[in-house]
Amino acid sequence: MATKEACGSNRAEAIEKYSVFTVAEKWCVVAMVSYAAWFSTLTSFIYYPAIHQLSQTFSVSVDKINLTITSYMAMATVAPTLVGDAADVLGRRPVYMIALVLYIGANIAMVMSNTYSALVGLRILQALAISGTLFFS
Repeated sequence: MATKEACGSNRAEAIEKYSVFTVAEKWCVVAMVSYAAWFSTLTSFIYYPAIHQLSQTFSVSVDKINLTITSYMAMATVAPTLVGDAADVLGRRPVYMIALVLYIGANIAMVMSNTYSALVGLRILQALAISGTLFFS
């Protein structure tokens, strides 16, 4: 009987120490992953209302601005495969953090971009970075 009680207390102790993260850290991780998943869908459609203004700013046609949306969607379909392969080799956590840093960097660079070609390239980088994070969610 004593061994059963000792074994039961070891199980309870093992269950309590299932994660090395504190409760606050767990909530932080959940919030980060949730925001990343939300930004993935938000980023794909965020500038539909500004298409005409973007075409005027970059002195290109509306069709060319629509191409940035199409290129984003095309990369968003391929990105989970590429990021998933990288995660298999390097591990999930480093790839997830790299993807988030790339996404933030692409957004900052996109704000500062002055040319249409930079907008298209950064839009593709943005899709690669954030759409790959859905693989982990």
